[in-house]
Amino acid sequence: MSRAPGWTLVLAAIALSTGCGADYSPEGARETKAELHELARARIEAGTLARTDGFVYAIDVALMMIYAANERDQPMYAALTGYARSHLVLRSPDDPYIDGFVVWRAKDGVEPDASGTTEALRISEGLWRGAEAFGDEADRELAVTILDGYLRHEGVDNGVWMIRNYFNLGTRAFATNSFLIDYAPDYVKEVARATGREDLHELARKSYALIESARTPSGLLYDIIQPEVATLLDDERMVLFSPNDAIQVSNTAAVALCAADGLPNVARGLLDFSRERMPELRGTYYGRTGEIARNKRPGIEAWASLVRLAVKLDDEAALEAFYPFLVSNAGRKWRIPKDAWLFVAAELLLGLQAVVPPVEAPA
Repeated sequence: MSRAPGWTLVLAAIALSTGCGADYSPEGARETKAELHELARARIEAGTLARTDGFVYAIDVALMMIYAANERDQPMYAALTGYARSHLVLRSPDDPYIDGFVVWRAKDGVEPDASGTTEALRISEGLWRGAEAFGDEADRELAVTILDGYLRHEGVDNGVWMIRNYFNLGTRAFATNSFLIDYAPDYVKEVARATGREDLHELARKSYALIESARTPSGLLYDIIQPEVATLLDDERMVLFSPNDAIQVSNTAAVALCAADGLPNVARGLLDFSRERMPELRGTYYGRTGEIARNKRPGIEAWASLVRLAVKLDDEAALEAFYPFLVSNAGRKWRIPKDAWLFVAAELLLGLQAVVPPVEAPA
């Protein structure tokens, strides 16, 4: 959890310095978070987890699990965890290789097609946070089992270590690429320390090294790891890349947030890059030059990650720059896209939670 109580004066200063009509005070932030919390709880209690295509996406459930655990909302957490256990986490005594894999989406009557690695990390963390908040050892054990499944996605291609993006459950073949969002070394290191697992310590170390190597000259992070492309083009620079060198701030912010403890230089680079371009920050930039690649503002999830990163790095100037943009989107359900409502709402809630945590926050 964040050290958010120390941000009360910062939020009060933001409230005084802005004249946009939004309530940026600590009280306003709490009210906004409470409003979104109730909207999310109503959807979850009604079982409305699916997107418009009828699938429930594991990332939506996982992010809400993390929020509910941190917020100590046991009924919300239990409903989400119950779904995750029954539909998203594969428990397979007859096929132990896939035991602990997390499917990336689920739909009644449709066989799961592939695992998801980002999803596995977030579901695992949700269970880990839940065990911390509510003391259920079974959740803690399942969180570690999922990390074991995630670790089985490990592979080396042309001398490049990576966590392969997915496992195709039909063909029983792994993807040949990876995405940087598929790594969360701060969380893995936390579990490694708690369990004494040396293999998880090594997993965290390799993940940090890979993220460090993905830094661009402008301070962003490339998105894709695909060693076979480098072999095809005889160009080692293509191992880590983003299509057309265009990088979304939201992706870099999400990765930096998951590695800020171990790689504060990466997190600081992204925070400085973004703050220097405020209030005209755009959503996509070229990795080599830092020039604007698309003239479109960042999405809600980007502002949430930037706010969480500012709190994590104790950067008051960054919080003052980013927080108004988060609040201007929060609590206004008409600004949240229908199709990914749970995902975006969870990102918003986690951003708000960073600055106004529950009174009895987990240690």
